Amino acid sequence: MSTSDDLVLSLCDEVWKWRLKESPELASFCGIHEYDDLWDDISAEAYTRREKCVQDFLAKAVTIDISSCADKVALSLTLLIADLQSYLKGATFKSYLMPINYLEGIHNDCNHIIASYMNFKTKEDFQKYIRRLENLPQRITQAEEALRQGVREGITQHSASVARVPSQIDELISIPLESHELLKPFTQAPQSIPKNELDELRSKAEELLTSQVFPAFQKLKNYVENEYFQHLRPNEGISSIKDGDLWYQQCLDYHLSCSMTPQQIHDLGLKEVARIEAQILKLAEAEGLGQTLPDILSGIKMRQKNTLTTKDAVLEFVRNLCYNKIRPKISLLFRDLPDMPMSIKPAPDFMKNSPAGFYFNGTPDGSRSGCYYINNHNPEDCLPFELPALSLHEGEPGHHLQGIYALAATDLPDFRRYSEDSKYYLPPGKFAFHTAYTEGWGLYSEFLGEELNIYESKLDQIGRYSFEIFRAARLVVDTGIHAFGWSKEKAVQYMEAHTLMSKNEVTNEIDRYITWPGQACAYKIGELKFKELRQKAQAALGTQFDVKEFHHCVLSCGSVPLHVLESIVDQFINDTQKH
Repeated sequence: MSTSDDLVLSLCDEVWKWRLKESPELASFCGIHEYDDLWDDISAEAYTRREKCVQDFLAKAVTIDISSCADKVALSLTLLIADLQSYLKGATFKSYLMPINYLEGIHNDCNHIIASYMNFKTKEDFQKYIRRLENLPQRITQAEEALRQGVREGITQHSASVARVPSQIDELISIPLESHELLKPFTQAPQSIPKNELDELRSKAEELLTSQVFPAFQKLKNYVENEYFQHLRPNEGISSIKDGDLWYQQCLDYHLSCSMTPQQIHDLGLKEVARIEAQILKLAEAEGLGQTLPDILSGIKMRQKNTLTTKDAVLEFVRNLCYNKIRPKISLLFRDLPDMPMSIKPAPDFMKNSPAGFYFNGTPDGSRSGCYYINNHNPEDCLPFELPALSLHEGEPGHHLQGIYALAATDLPDFRRYSEDSKYYLPPGKFAFHTAYTEGWGLYSEFLGEELNIYESKLDQIGRYSFEIFRAARLVVDTGIHAFGWSKEKAVQYMEAHTLMSKNEVTNEIDRYITWPGQACAYKIGELKFKELRQKAQAALGTQFDVKEFHHCVLSCGSVPLHVLESIVDQFINDTQKH
């Protein structure tokens, strides 16, 4: 290993450890419990300080002679520099002044950070939890201060993003203590902790919640409801605030990691919607389901409305699908799968308003397995025709394989193995998540369901295309809202006409796009890139092409920008041709 290699790996390690120290919430998510008593500092001063640190890291990184690095190490340096540069470009837009919305924020996240990510094995773990509760009011106050500064600077949200926040806070602070999610760890404590000590810690936690934490949340709610709501931006699009067009383009650059204008994305979306709609109409005609997408949706609901009537039935259906139908076929397209099992659980009560399904990475040591959560709170909304595509995306071969391949790649620096799957309000001023790679793989995995013969009926196939068309429609409405002045009503009407989604589902989707500019465009753009690169490799390699090797290549690199993914596949083609 050269001196340059050592410098790169040392700097990668230094930056990652700094990020964990700066974000205790990220550390907990990654299964690193050194900072479990702390919360992220989200003050303006903290962001200014971080910007200076990132500038210093970048100055170090660009002085390293990349030409003398081994190929793998050179790629890590390239990614590190790109990550630091992206952070600095995005930081100028002060997205940290909008830290609360109906999808995320401390009122939504505190439950999950504590109940799902912290360790509760020893008395010391519980003591850390008490200290984290003691520090929670400051974190809540910082969120309020950020909103106040946003009002002063004209950086505020639309009502679609925050209208539900007061009622969400009400729900959080009105749950009886004996059944509160924030006290759940005490009901699952190991017997090795003496009961009298545990009772004492629980009493302390209850006292902190009632005397400090809940009053801080109440104060935040009062501010949002009585003052912040008076200063919301009137237009849905981020382009309606100062430098908003630049802000939106930077969001697109962040999420897509390729150079596309809003117009190019919009036009591509219209083209893809038309293509996929034709596929759905053809299948629906064969099934006698109607000639418009809304009619087709009504017909499917009539057929399937009483199929899954209980929460347990939904969970059992999904587990059977994943474990007995999909998993036995995975080896047809993949090799050397890391031995990291996937659990499937119902979405917890405090996430009952979450999407139909979602995935959270596990930890490398296996102390927390990767988990596919299925939202079964309203079983009547869980229609079987959509569940194969959803499960392929969130589970295997989707986000679970993606996550475990990265975690198992111990030869990569840690910043390439872990993904910060949180704080979607922060882009473009956030370390790269490589959304197009991550979500593009999820949508590409839905396509792989065809090759694995997972879609057993025409209804299953319609379900697969229904998921694809709504990702294509996102290209149209996201750009429509944030670049072309579309109202929420216009976006809702477009998606109702061109997807197999109910008005309620569509409205929730549009609220999400208003809240997270550009994020929704990443799925289709990323999926198209995976398909394009696979076709490129097949064309170049002919009979030498092995789909298992291709998938190994694109998963074992960790999440990367799309232009870097292309260079990795080009190298894969060259290496294969040599052999």
